[in-house]
Amino acid sequence: MAGARIRIEIDDAQARAALDRLAKAGADLAPAMKNIGETLIDSTRQRFFDHEAPDGTPWAPLTETTKRRKTRNVNKILTEEGTLRGGIAYQAGPDSVLVGSPDVRAGTHQFGAAEGAFGTMANGAPIPWGDIPARPFLGLSDEDRSEIVAILLDHLGGAAP
Repeated sequence: MAGARIRIEIDDAQARAALDRLAKAGADLAPAMKNIGETLIDSTRQRFFDHEAPDGTPWAPLTETTKRRKTRNVNKILTEEGTLRGGIAYQAGPDSVLVGSPDVRAGTHQFGAAEGAFGTMANGAPIPWGDIPARPFLGLSDEDRSEIVAILLDHLGGAAP
């Protein structure tokens, strides 16, 4: 069979179409980012009930002084009226999602603050009036990370044939 030729033709239209769908799905992750945002709002709000940081570390307990000052939800940490928890929101874009709170107290509770760290009031009282321990509520738990991966895989997997 000297001089015999073999010719193989491959129709890769299906593979090209699948790669095009995958590229389009990867270019606009906004639907996945919205889903991630909703998921993170839920897990962040749950921390206010569990009284723990994203890494599972328990929040510092309330001092007796703080308990006496509170008028409602005396034993609930970071909760008196629920405005901090209720203000957790997200902003989703085509390739990112931000989760946070517009509440002016959010940073102080997330990172903590020493007595007087923000100056003094007109009467000379320190702001804050006492040390506030960090009680992180924003961030990702291991479960959050797994859920984010699952959401992204689902989003990209939806582009498969």
